[in-house]
Amino acid sequence: MNAPQLARNTKHSAVLALTTESDQTRSTSSRTGFVLHGHGPVAKSFELEDMANVEAIVNAHHSSSNDGNINTRMETQGNSINAGSDDLWPNRSEGHSPCDQTCYGSTGSFSCQGSTSRLFTPAMEDALRRRLKFFFMDPCNKFRARRHWPWKLSLQLIKVVIITVQLVIFGGQRSDIVEYFERHDTALKHLLLKGWDPSYETMPYPPATGRYAIYSKDDFFDAIEYAWKGYYLLPYNSLASVTMIRENRTNNGVFNGTVLPVTLCSRFTNYETLDNGSYVILPGTINKCSELIPQQKGNETDYNIRTFFHDNNYTISFSRMLDVTLEFSFLTFHLNLIETHYGPVCYKVNTTIKFSNYERSGQLLVTLKNVMMERTCAGRMMSPGAADEEKTVKVKNVVYDVVVMLICIFSCILCVRSMLRAWQLKRKTDKFFKLRFGKGLDLSDHLEFVNFWYLLIIVNDVFTIVGTAYKIQLETREFTMTYNNYDVCSLFLGLGGLMAWIGCLRYLGFFKKYNILILTLKTAFPNVLRFSVCALAMYFGFMFCGWVILGPYHIKFRHLSSTSECLYSLVNGDDMFVTFSATQTDNQMTLKDCYEHGFPKTDMQKFIEECNDPVHSGLYRRQHTESEGTECSLLDVFRCCCCRRDPDKNAEERTGLLTRTI
Repeated sequence: MNAPQLARNTKHSAVLALTTESDQTRSTSSRTGFVLHGHGPVAKSFELEDMANVEAIVNAHHSSSNDGNINTRMETQGNSINAGSDDLWPNRSEGHSPCDQTCYGSTGSFSCQGSTSRLFTPAMEDALRRRLKFFFMDPCNKFRARRHWPWKLSLQLIKVVIITVQLVIFGGQRSDIVEYFERHDTALKHLLLKGWDPSYETMPYPPATGRYAIYSKDDFFDAIEYAWKGYYLLPYNSLASVTMIRENRTNNGVFNGTVLPVTLCSRFTNYETLDNGSYVILPGTINKCSELIPQQKGNETDYNIRTFFHDNNYTISFSRMLDVTLEFSFLTFHLNLIETHYGPVCYKVNTTIKFSNYERSGQLLVTLKNVMMERTCAGRMMSPGAADEEKTVKVKNVVYDVVVMLICIFSCILCVRSMLRAWQLKRKTDKFFKLRFGKGLDLSDHLEFVNFWYLLIIVNDVFTIVGTAYKIQLETREFTMTYNNYDVCSLFLGLGGLMAWIGCLRYLGFFKKYNILILTLKTAFPNVLRFSVCALAMYFGFMFCGWVILGPYHIKFRHLSSTSECLYSLVNGDDMFVTFSATQTDNQMTLKDCYEHGFPKTDMQKFIEECNDPVHSGLYRRQHTESEGTECSLLDVFRCCCCRRDPDKNAEERTGLLTRTI
């Protein structure tokens, strides 16, 4: 007898030995067995042992058709049986099925798929089917099935409430700061810009009075003089609390000395004039700055800018001028008597008045910009009682923010844990289908195990945690109360709140009357996406066409951004009926059929539907108790939800999820 024939006979002997051992175990367990849900007298130990040997038997038959090292393969199969690892099918790449090759003559009379099918008892299939059915239940049915409290559902409802309260608190604080900044800018425009009128503050587009600008040299010099003089008169004319910054400071923190002057900076193009009257523009610009110090003439202060330019040999060439800026700073503070927990906030205001002449069209556009920088207030600003009240309210806000962060962290952990368990169940179900039915799960079945609502909740939790951490830094003044810091914080908190409320749609979808919205979105999404692509193509075509053709004749089409805004408003206003008439309506019957009869079933869904056990039958609790070893109680909630051991990792068990029976 040659070596290959000896190898095949030896492997046949191993297969028969394993099969005989399973038969002996079956006969022994039948004598000592018990009835499990109407499946006859089978022992629980037999079900576990039989499932543990499924892969060993299949691999033995598979290897008997090939020549190779017998001892190595049988030793590997023996180790896979005795190790009791979570993976039921070692020594084979993911996605490989024992039925990939057809079994012929040397393996006897049974085929590969038929042999593996006979190794799965009805109790095993029912156990997996019941496990899958429980996995795809909603929280209410899961509570009826196992009497486990839906912690994720409760946590999400609580999280929506506390996040909404947090947004209300933060929105009130931010609106107060923003209103103060805007009104402060408006007040400075009235005090420092000559000829400023309230009509420039209105919102209609286009503005009825046009843009604020100057058109002559005399107006330019008068505007500089007006702003120069207005800066020094701010403490006397402004209704706000304004303190000028002086050059020197004493040891006790009181400013003295002269007031910091206004800085005038100008930028000019660099060019050379040729003898024939033409000129050549050179790369780069020329920058020139000077401090505007008023001259004292007797008891009066002179703010004549022409005299200052003449005395300091400062020349402005309007044909070469790009822009002229006036820069100065002063101190102020903000006190809100309604939101008293913030107390007074001191700011250093950096103001820039800019005269722009980039186009050289004869119109100098004038803009005023303020940058508010928070700084520590010098001296005692509050009484002891008010300071204690401010500290108490601030501590309460910080504690509330910490509670929000902890709840979001706990919610994120639960969702990540659920997604990991879903991935493990998907992996084991796919292997079961390959052995039992000869094919794995298709893409749609794989996606059924991916809960995109959990992904939304995880992103929502991350955004809320980052925004809350930023808010705590603003509360404790680790970050300054500026526009940029509030914008970053509001971005994270706002998106987190939006996703939290959108996540509520998942739980509303558990009720049939509310599920119509989710069903409509799911059914119509592909067609709406196709319609949006066509609409965007037309939208961009009209946008570029209107910008190029109508731009010179209408202010709304002057810039590409304003053209897009105008066209978008037309689409959502005057063209609304055309949009509705262009929407496809041939999917109404499809939506009706899907709502009444459900979507077409996949193989996995058909497999799960064969489980007729009601959720209140107690079978789910019994199977869960026998597999997990104990029930969760309210006192053990954290251990149950976070620290529960995985039976698949227990060294005493010899099989994974697929071998658990009830």
